[in-house]
Amino acid sequence: MNSFERVYACLEGKPVDRPPVFPQTGDHDGIIKGLTYDVMYHDLDQAVQAHLDAVDRYGYDFVTMQPEPSWPVAEACGATVTYPPNKNPWITDYVVQTEDDLDKLTVPDFMATTSTRVIIEGTKILAERASVPTVAFSTGPTTMALQLMPYVEVMKRIRKNPEFVHGLVSRTVDIIRAWALLLKEAGATVFCICEHDVQMLSPKNYKEFTVEYLPRILDIFDYNVMHICGNVMRQIEYTVDDMLNKLQNLSVVNVSPEVDIAELQKLLQGKIGVAGNIDHIQVLPQQGPEDVKKAVRAAIRASGGDSRFMVAPGCEITADTPTENVLAMVEAAKEEDVLGS
Repeated sequence: MNSFERVYACLEGKPVDRPPVFPQTGDHDGIIKGLTYDVMYHDLDQAVQAHLDAVDRYGYDFVTMQPEPSWPVAEACGATVTYPPNKNPWITDYVVQTEDDLDKLTVPDFMATTSTRVIIEGTKILAERASVPTVAFSTGPTTMALQLMPYVEVMKRIRKNPEFVHGLVSRTVDIIRAWALLLKEAGATVFCICEHDVQMLSPKNYKEFTVEYLPRILDIFDYNVMHICGNVMRQIEYTVDDMLNKLQNLSVVNVSPEVDIAELQKLLQGKIGVAGNIDHIQVLPQQGPEDVKKAVRAAIRASGGDSRFMVAPGCEITADTPTENVLAMVEAAKEEDVLGS
């Protein structure tokens, strides 16, 4: 099978020759070529070539322009973002500072901001030229709300003024939909919704401020991946009925090493796939290739050969991850005897 056949079969629960590798590499692809962080957000040609070269180098099954688009999207909405050459960007001035600022938050012209335009135009080029499916990324409704208004202010209002937070999250859904439609038009065929911060919410609040809004996002792409960081089994258990019965087109849940793959698969009743859960903090950047292969083998064994399972890091692969460790992650997934090893 080639990557297109393998990925779409996996997403549809059909037999595959091996688990696809969902790599979540962004800045890493540029850093290994000697580029700086800021170039990956502002130089279309160099960023695209870095991602294409990484596919050739590693042989994984997806490509994306940037698996962490929260800073560019926030910038397009009016935030001030700093793009240093030697580290990840950060937001220095938020769009929504007070409740009165909510009316300022509208769907932006993404093509008018360099960082988002690079992602959109780059996605189009990757979809035309890459030998693997192109995936589009967006932060989810809750995480985007925390990118548009200071974290502490949002968390306070979840308790004190939930009506305002619903208004904020509803605006983020409008923004996510517009962003997703542009990336689909550019040629992406898989959409990944990243909720990095919902581990901080109670299960009830996760349902109220995240899950209830997902149907408005999941109707754009045929194939959707939900990435959730941290130890989130309580949140998933609380909302599993919604996931199974209300979240149409949710194909895969991507989880961190804190989540047990076999336990999650049982909870999802084989109706939604699982991707994960290779440690992107301790194992991938800090240990050796054999340790990485051991972690991948353990994840595949935990999946029990489920055709919906994807090998994936728990979150984005960091720029300092050794290339030999990324290669080891892919090589372990390609080993034919991995279930018996």
